[in-house]
Amino acid sequence: MLATFSGSYMNVAVKCALSHNPKLGFQEHFVKPVLADFSDNDTFLHSLTAGIASIECSNFFSTHIGKSQTDQKLLVAGFQKIAAAALRNAIKKVQRSIEHCPSPTNRDSIDIFGKGDEFVVVVELDKNRADQVAKKFVSRMALFPSTKVYFVSLCYPGTEKMNKAECTKYFGYCSALALRMGCHYAGFIVE
Repeated sequence: MLATFSGSYMNVAVKCALSHNPKLGFQEHFVKPVLADFSDNDTFLHSLTAGIASIECSNFFSTHIGKSQTDQKLLVAGFQKIAAAALRNAIKKVQRSIEHCPSPTNRDSIDIFGKGDEFVVVVELDKNRADQVAKKFVSRMALFPSTKVYFVSLCYPGTEKMNKAECTKYFGYCSALALRMGCHYAGFIVE
C-alpha cells in the first residue's frame, strides 16, 4: 500500500507500506510521517517535507503506546536524533542542531533547528494534540519576529484516544497564520 498526498506541483509519496517478511512469516508495518497539511508550494518547503516524509519511524512509534512516559521520552529522543540526521543528509544548505535555545531569557528549546541564508527551520516533535501544536507554533514564531521561518509540526501518537482530526484541523490554522506572517508551515502525523 502506498499513500500519496498531492497539492499542486507538490507530490510527496509517503510509504506507509506493508511488506512480507518471509523469515518471520508476517506482514511488517512501516511507520512514516504522513503530510497532513502545508501552507504553500514553496520549493524549499517541498524539499523539507520530502525529507521528513522519508524518515522510517517503526523502531520508535510502532509499539510505544502504553509504555511509561519515561520510556516514551527515550524513544522520542532517539527519533529526534534520527530525524535531525535525515534532514542534515537530505538538505545540505542548512546547518542543524537539536535542542536549540534561541533566547537566553526563556528556556524554550527547539527540537530540531536549522539556519540557512535568510531563514530558519523549526521542527517540533509532539504528541498529536492540537493544544501542543498551537502552543509550540505561537511560542516559536514569536522568537523570530523578523525572520522567514519554515515551521514543521511532526506529531506522533501519544495515546490511542488522542484526536488526530483535531490536530490536523490546527495544522490548517498554523498554515494560514504562517502565510500571513510571510513564513511557511507543514504538519505531519506519524502513522
